[in-house]
Amino acid sequence: MSVATAHRLPNATPRPVRSTEDFRRNRQIKRNVRLHQQIRDLIAANPTCRYIGGNAAVENIAFRAGFEPHELAIADVRIGRRIVTLICVPHRIWDQPLPSARVIDLRFQAREAGHAAILVPQAVVEREPRLGNSQLLARTVNVKVDATARMIVLAHLIENGASCLSELAGLIEHVDPFGAVLHLVTTGVIALNIEQCITPYTMVDIANPASATRH
Repeated sequence: MSVATAHRLPNATPRPVRSTEDFRRNRQIKRNVRLHQQIRDLIAANPTCRYIGGNAAVENIAFRAGFEPHELAIADVRIGRRIVTLICVPHRIWDQPLPSARVIDLRFQAREAGHAAILVPQAVVEREPRLGNSQLLARTVNVKVDATARMIVLAHLIENGASCLSELAGLIEHVDPFGAVLHLVTTGVIALNIEQCITPYTMVDIANPASATRH
């Protein structure tokens, strides 16, 4: 029997073929998960913000507007005493006139429902070196820094002014001295310019809340 006629047998099980639509959907889901993680990293690196989680009410509004759950990344963020709903929009939606118009209408509906919704294009989330710096800082959020190490760093900055990251790391005894200093950045104790790539020679100073580009 030839291979060409084997697939016609009644008991021959055809090999499952993954459709293009399923492949595209799974790829979009993975990208959405990554976008959510990037948002969490950006927020974790900023001491003035706190990640709360998804917003079911706005997600339901988005679903009624025709968006699938994996098409947008929606999250609530606390900034001071205010809760802001981020609606993060992937490139494929933001860069097309009709889908982007629907997203703008979604923001309007969310605000009408009482949510402080703002649109955030994916390009803003992925802007470098801010994203890479935020991902580095986010990995130090759970680093433990004792009071002695914290006071040593602060005393040095008070006495000497801005100092490079490696200099501060060399002052303290810690299993991860660089991580310990960067952890103090995430808590708002000290600050660095997150718009420039973080290196051992990055300058660090006592936090200045008035600066919009420092964490």
